[in-house]
Amino acid sequence: MAILHTRIKLGARRTNMKRLEEIINRVIIDHDDIDLIYLPAYPLTGPIVGYYPNQKVKNMLKNYAERLNESEIQQNQTFMSVSKWSHEFGIYVIAGPIVERAGPRLYLTVFASNPQGELAGKYRKIAITKAEDENGLTPGKNVEIFNIKKKNANVGVFIDEDLGYPEIFKALSYMGANVIVGTMLPYESRFFKMKSESETSILTLDIESINNFLAVRSKETDLPVVLVGGAVEGVNNNGYVAFMPTITSEPEIGVVKERIMGYDDIDLPVIIEVDTSAKSLQYDSITKLVLKNLCRKSGSEENEEEI
Repeated sequence: MAILHTRIKLGARRTNMKRLEEIINRVIIDHDDIDLIYLPAYPLTGPIVGYYPNQKVKNMLKNYAERLNESEIQQNQTFMSVSKWSHEFGIYVIAGPIVERAGPRLYLTVFASNPQGELAGKYRKIAITKAEDENGLTPGKNVEIFNIKKKNANVGVFIDEDLGYPEIFKALSYMGANVIVGTMLPYESRFFKMKSESETSILTLDIESINNFLAVRSKETDLPVVLVGGAVEGVNNNGYVAFMPTITSEPEIGVVKERIMGYDDIDLPVIIEVDTSAKSLQYDSITKLVLKNLCRKSGSEENEEEI
């Protein structure tokens, strides 16, 4: 698995798409045994909530929203780019979150594309923040793992604020994940303090706190946990406005300090070998349904499965 530790420019779809394509090409040339590439957060648009004036955010979320249902997926620019890369190189690509529109609702969604360029699953962020809620985003209901069929590896996914909730990670473990990977960029969080670096004014988070959370989640699940960071470039060539390191944590040792990717590592991949030899317990369909719905709020919507 190759994790892309790179930079994304706010609102610059073409620039971001071209840069990601160049990096993916280099990764495939240098590492011909790659089965999966994991992209940084908001791979084409850059983040929105917390990065633009509050009065603009709701409209921007609606404007950037893309659909992932079968009948309209061909109009999804992010998916079509990811699908092209998957099919061209015969690999899985996991991307997101993107802003997904489903009916009247907006979600922050991670999706996977398989080597045939088809949608291979999606996960809607469960633990949305107060700011995301106030700007019209809806929390997801189910945890999700993506199966890399060629190697029978199961990749559990999370998105930033999910890191604060052990039940999400325990559910991914129980469902058979071999590794858990998620994206995070600086944002207003109930768990992690956001701060501005004194010399550069670049936004970041309290890395020590994040390292502690990653180490605990890895220990609790007995699985490697990878946080995909990167840099956010501002508009008008203003340079970096936010940065997060890419961090790997192992169950026995915690955060692997020598593998933390910082400023000097931008545009370099993190190559991770996923151990599938120790298989997780397998559960029947009823148990899996319960596990997937561990984080569902009380009450259920019409036409949804009851537990």
